[in-house]
Amino acid sequence: MSFVILGQNVSDVIQGGQIVLTNLFETYAGSGQGGTATGVTIGITAASTPGRGSGTPVPTTSTGITQQGGSQSLYQYTWAVAHDQAPGDYLVTWTGTTSQTLAYVQTVTVAAVASGAPAPGQYATVLQYQSWSGDTLTPEALVAVKLQRASEDIDNALIGAVYAVNANGMPTDAMTIDAFMRACCAQCQFLLAENDDAGIKRQYSSTSMGGVTQSRAAAMTAMVLPPLAPRAAQILHVAGVLGSAALINW
Repeated sequence: MSFVILGQNVSDVIQGGQIVLTNLFETYAGSGQGGTATGVTIGITAASTPGRGSGTPVPTTSTGITQQGGSQSLYQYTWAVAHDQAPGDYLVTWTGTTSQTLAYVQTVTVAAVASGAPAPGQYATVLQYQSWSGDTLTPEALVAVKLQRASEDIDNALIGAVYAVNANGMPTDAMTIDAFMRACCAQCQFLLAENDDAGIKRQYSSTSMGGVTQSRAAAMTAMVLPPLAPRAAQILHVAGVLGSAALINW
């Protein structure tokens, strides 16, 4: 006898991106305890909802499935989503046998990439900045200038990173484009608030004007390189660019 266990939505993934799928095989359906599983397979098909997803991107297979941490209960599979994979919901079906044959069904949503490779030298547009930040009050001309400066700051932070580019040196992978766009928007927001493109203000530890006195943190004084916004650094770090190895195989 076989049992089908319905799971929740695993995550979203952008066209051309990758997602790591995991599943715990139980001793029996609903036990919550891992059991030794054999004959583990995975298959990914479009959900039956009209207009959502398309085809069978991963026919039922055992190839590519690995045991996580040496466990015979916990398995994982990395789905490399094709760049032209139709957006929509997909059903991930895991099957395997412990004390009984079990099938686990999860849902993954493939999201469309809003645009192709960014224009040369700039990782985000004014519209993308406004959508990401919610800031629609700053004049677009000023935002455009700051986005150019922000892109240059991001380029400086990406020295040593390795990723696929086109003839203009701009990223072509969907996940890379998205990460750089968000980081650029965060850096732009930082530059708008800092209002110090020339890097003059940060040379002074204390300033006074109109009865208001300000002192800068010592770490910010006379910096050789422009500072990277904390949120921009966070986005790039999560994407695998900062704080660890260079970005490989994107």
